[in-house]
Amino acid sequence: SPNKQIYDIFALFVVITSSISIFLEYIPSVEKRIPPDLNSFFNNYETFALYFFLIEYILRWWVISDFWEDFTRAYNEKKNILLALIEAFKPKVKWMFTLYAIIDLLSILPLFRPFRAFRILRVIRILKIIRYGGTLKSLFIALKEHSFLFAFIYLSLAGWIFSISLIVYIYEYNAGNKLFSNMWDAVYWGLITVATVGYGDITPITPEGKFFASLLVGGGIALVSALTGTFSAALVGRLLDIKGGELKLPNLENHIVICGWNETAEEVVEQIISLGIEKEKGVVVITNVPKSEIGIELPSFIGYKKGDFIQDNILMDVSIDKASDVIIVAEREEGLSERNIDARTALAAMIISNINPSANIYVEVLLDEDADIFKRRMRVKEVLIHGQLIGKMLFAGILNPGTTDLVKTLIDKETGIKKIKVSNLGRFENFGQLLIAMREKGYLPIAIERKGVIKLNPEDTFILEKNDYVFLI
Repeated sequence: SPNKQIYDIFALFVVITSSISIFLEYIPSVEKRIPPDLNSFFNNYETFALYFFLIEYILRWWVISDFWEDFTRAYNEKKNILLALIEAFKPKVKWMFTLYAIIDLLSILPLFRPFRAFRILRVIRILKIIRYGGTLKSLFIALKEHSFLFAFIYLSLAGWIFSISLIVYIYEYNAGNKLFSNMWDAVYWGLITVATVGYGDITPITPEGKFFASLLVGGGIALVSALTGTFSAALVGRLLDIKGGELKLPNLENHIVICGWNETAEEVVEQIISLGIEKEKGVVVITNVPKSEIGIELPSFIGYKKGDFIQDNILMDVSIDKASDVIIVAEREEGLSERNIDARTALAAMIISNINPSANIYVEVLLDEDADIFKRRMRVKEVLIHGQLIGKMLFAGILNPGTTDLVKTLIDKETGIKKIKVSNLGRFENFGQLLIAMREKGYLPIAIERKGVIKLNPEDTFILEKNDYVFLI
């Protein structure tokens, strides 16, 4: 989000500026010559940076999970305060052992006096740049894409400065200009002149020297302008690529990929936003539909990739090989029949399952007979027939008024159905025991899932197995 980018830039500034004194300490000739007032400034700024990183660490630790929500859920299930506290702290403790969290912790240890003697702990702070490196990474990608042009301009500028400086040096040296005592003084003069600073400590006195100095300034301004123009164009081009869906996300993992765009995808995205899922894991949409025609404003934290989701390179641009869930909707295209659209969906499902066999794939088809093929032959988690569920809901509402409201309540994110592994709730021999235990906790079991097959409202004597799942309302 924009606020995150602003914070990352500020945090990156603090990391880099607070590291200056660390580097100076490793230069013996400089460390002993630091003036007292500058040394005092470094110490005060070091203290500020450490407290800044400490506050950041505490806030990250706190927001990594919803403590109260986890505690309430665990207490309702276990009816034990100690066990509920342990469950609520688990996500936070797990986060503390991640790489970034360890780097953050080591970075703030010098705040405590016994650790200040260990310089290596202060050096580790530099690694925090990795956390805030998204902005820098975009910059480097932009530079890499124009690397040949940058190299050409840099070499041309260096050659121009060096050659003109040596020519001026020859004339000035032979004219007895003691300011040009050696060739490196001449090169220094050339750099300062091209930078249009012109300190005046070294100046040519011969007509030839002044003439070539004029040429140096004119050519230098042209080359520097070309350099800055190319740099600006590279950055703007990078921003336009991201905005236009040409982005590449090679570092994404455990994320959700939505292939295609229609009213179903729109509803999925709205549910993701309302549940806050995009804050816990990455979400990317791949579609040929231009971003301006999508119909809703995609939040900045949901990625948009313009392209055909049946092409390997497009899929790999969003790290499909590391995605946890993939949703393929029936995206309509001009000139394609419903059969052809389902065929594209099938092709996408096969490609994705080959690239990432562990991904949970959910597909939407247009034809009933195609749904049967997906269920029998494709490695997909769920198959939804477009419009079928809505049609059945409307007809059920006609026969039994109120049915539509009931179904809406059942699929509501707050009060709706929850799927939980039976073994996580306790030990139960049959469905009757589970029913009694869950009713005491305010839940009603309505179905059991075993190996992908759902048993609705089983008998009390229905024997439960270790890997069964229960649906609760």
